[in-house]
Amino acid sequence: MKQAAERLKQAVGAGIFLTDEPMSRHTTFRTGGPADIYIEPSGVEELKQVLDICREENVAYTIIGNGSNLLVGDGGYRGVLISFGKPFAQVTIEGAQVRTGAGALLSAVAKQVLNASLTGFEFAAGIPGTIGGAVVMNAGAYGGELCQVLREATVLTPEGEVKTLPAEELELGYRTSCVQKNGYIVLEAVLQLQPGNADDIRAVMD
Repeated sequence: MKQAAERLKQAVGAGIFLTDEPMSRHTTFRTGGPADIYIEPSGVEELKQVLDICREENVAYTIIGNGSNLLVGDGGYRGVLISFGKPFAQVTIEGAQVRTGAGALLSAVAKQVLNASLTGFEFAAGIPGTIGGAVVMNAGAYGGELCQVLREATVLTPEGEVKTLPAEELELGYRTSCVQKNGYIVLEAVLQLQPGNADDIRAVMD
């Protein structure tokens, strides 16, 4: 583990690398013992390097999002926990199309599309998770699901290939998709919304 830790620290140049990091700082329940190593990569290439090292050194790793509804035992996690921070939380809006990183909070995206007077994403405003997690499980609430607005998702395959898949190929069902089954890691998603009235959108969100 020591050798792996040294290699990982070198790989995470611009990102965040922490050892014995209490997971109570990264879960919404505010519980959980220390992870051996906690990493927030600065981008896709850094993420690829981290994953390659974990596999080469036979070190367990897990991808987490916002830590929503995630219980970590008091004993912590033996291995590497990887979380997507600010570099993966960028949101850009072009017309009615929204491109968002996997680390963006659903609530933050909902607020930005409200400000752009775009409708279709109101259902997600109260879901305490990230876009990445929402794609993985086809998140939904209040009669809406991500599959209704998701146009495509960009994923990292276990082989290290970055692929953009249309929503039809993600096998989105009730709280499921092919992402977990195929070992994909969601990097980005594109949502297709519709122009609406900001006051009406806000009322639904409220």
